[in-house]
Amino acid sequence: MMAPKHSQILRTIPFLIATCHCERSVAIRFRVCVATAAFLLAIVSTATAKYSGGSGTAQDPYQIATAADLIALGETPADYDKHFILTADIDLDPNLPGRKVFDKALIAPDTDPNDYYCAFQGTPFTGVFDGKGHRILHLTITGKHYLGLFGQLGSGAQVKNLGLVDVNITGSGAFAGGLVGNNGDSEAGGGAVSRCYSAGSVSGLGLFGGLVGNNYGTVNQCYSTGAVGGGSVVGGLVGQNAGTVTHCYSAGAVSGTGGYVGGMVGDNAGYNVWGPGRISNSYSTGAVNATGDCVGGLVGNNNGEGSGTVLISFWDMNTSGWQKSAGGTGKTTAEMQDIHTYQDAGWDFVGEPQDGLYEFWQMPQTGGYPVLAVFNGYTPPQLQGLGTPEDPYLVSDAMELGAMIHYGPSAHYRLVDSIDLSDVRWSTAVIPLFTGTFDGNGLTISHLTIKGKDYVGLIGCLASGAEVKDLGVVDVNITGSGDYVGGLVGSNGYGDGGGTITNCYASGLVTGNHGVGGLVGRNSGAVTRCCSTGVVSGSQHVGGLVGDSTRYNEYGSISNSCSTGWVSGSENVGGLVGNNTGIIITNCYSTGSVSGSELVGGLVGASYYGTITNCYSTGNVSGDRYVGGLLAGYSAYAALRASFWDIQASGQSASITGIGKTTAEMQTAKTFLDAGWDFVGETANGTEDIWWILEGKDYPRLWWQAAKK
Repeated sequence: MMAPKHSQILRTIPFLIATCHCERSVAIRFRVCVATAAFLLAIVSTATAKYSGGSGTAQDPYQIATAADLIALGETPADYDKHFILTADIDLDPNLPGRKVFDKALIAPDTDPNDYYCAFQGTPFTGVFDGKGHRILHLTITGKHYLGLFGQLGSGAQVKNLGLVDVNITGSGAFAGGLVGNNGDSEAGGGAVSRCYSAGSVSGLGLFGGLVGNNYGTVNQCYSTGAVGGGSVVGGLVGQNAGTVTHCYSAGAVSGTGGYVGGMVGDNAGYNVWGPGRISNSYSTGAVNATGDCVGGLVGNNNGEGSGTVLISFWDMNTSGWQKSAGGTGKTTAEMQDIHTYQDAGWDFVGEPQDGLYEFWQMPQTGGYPVLAVFNGYTPPQLQGLGTPEDPYLVSDAMELGAMIHYGPSAHYRLVDSIDLSDVRWSTAVIPLFTGTFDGNGLTISHLTIKGKDYVGLIGCLASGAEVKDLGVVDVNITGSGDYVGGLVGSNGYGDGGGTITNCYASGLVTGNHGVGGLVGRNSGAVTRCCSTGVVSGSQHVGGLVGDSTRYNEYGSISNSCSTGWVSGSENVGGLVGNNTGIIITNCYSTGSVSGSELVGGLVGASYYGTITNCYSTGNVSGDRYVGGLLAGYSAYAALRASFWDIQASGQSASITGIGKTTAEMQTAKTFLDAGWDFVGETANGTEDIWWILEGKDYPRLWWQAAKK
């Protein structure tokens, strides 16, 4: 019998209630009416409810409990930006009622698999899918492009806490993985895949991985044990990586008839908005069989537009059958099953704080390779809040700070107590990549100690749109042997823009190679009302506040900020900024001593694009070639306006541009007022009240600094 329409049922309810007045007994009449109405209202509720409950918000996510729910989600692109939780294991065995062999991804499929350029056509998934530790079994797909549980993830998407068991993916085209076919794109980046695994088989033509086919986002604390086979660009975990793969492993056999085949990643060379592909703290053990070029035990290829990065990662030379890899370190099986191999490299195991508080890894009691602790009984500390702007996760101690990585890089966090990290040592940034909001709440994180390589700081890379505010990092001791090292942030963005850093400060010791700053190693975003008082040293592009400040398209900025610490380096060394290309620097100052070999300036080492306005420097400046009291290197594409340096305190009577003044003149308000600077108590130069001065006793200071006292 055909079920009645909702409108039919709703029209019937008042009719039935009305006819109940014909009953002889009032009590009977009441019971019959209520029961009948409740029954029909239940039909309406069941017929109109989505999935197995929820409303799709972060506070009340949709509940996916059955295969029908999951299939309904896939058929509803309008919900792809919503929040979902899995409430039970789901079996998609094609032999069960209502299931089938799918011909495209279950969620966010490609709607035009015949597109000549293999471009994704359809709606990407940009919401949050939390498996809550449950599994999806026997997903079976035979199709063309963009295959997996998810065909395409968009920027900001989160897929977490989910297992794919006995997955069977067969593709005749490109982009396929057990979980995700393609994660993001090169311009916007991708989503975050965390604490997920895949077991089964994935095979096809190219860009295939056991978990993710192509990655522009983050893959963290994931593993794959299934067999992966294809033509070219094939990896045990990820086919091609232009994003970040960290704290992962792959153990399945990998085969390819073409090139770019690796035990974990086939090709680690592409660029996304944050830079080249990056693999760290990961390993692979699976057999690798391929007949083409660029084949390796861990990584097949690590070149292309720019070399990718592979840090402290390993592969088993015995089980893989390969003595070489484009990145990583080969070890024997015995070494791969020895905890000291990993501890000596700084991997973070449960119960020891020497290498951080992530608690990522454990060694099985019965022996073998390391396993991820989250899949072996470890539960991260429970953070209060929902991670939304209205209800951020609350962080109150060191363990909860380390647990942030388990809650995802795109969530919102707030510090509720100052944290002392004296007993902890880190080998990487505490938060490697951050795309959310971190509110320091006016509190501090002290004694952060890191000894790493690239992108080192409390936050390794701050993405476009991310924000850090109202936070102090105090008495840091940060050493990076590579590029982009900062007391707070290693790199604020990459190339086309970064995040926002506001009302933050740093003190301590920061050392690195290229792009080293007391607060930020590299800046492509906005730094406002910030200060650094630490000692900074490096080789190239070294600055007291920011080492390398670069943006080629829309301008980034550094405003109302300062640095007071000692700065030393080789080339492009500045008291505030080492190298400036395309950044607007406004209302800033530096007072620390600056020394270097070439292109050494009291404020900025060299500025080639962008503008510098209403700034000054007073520190002693020394160097061998191209030394300036304010600025040492300058091009016709740059601009400098109303900016000064102290010719006496700096020991430099010359600068490639800028205005030199005596100490007495630098401590006189008229010097700056005549140049149009906006001081407290005057309106001729504006009403923002940016500067103030103790006339004849000190140099100008930023008013926000006085307001904080």
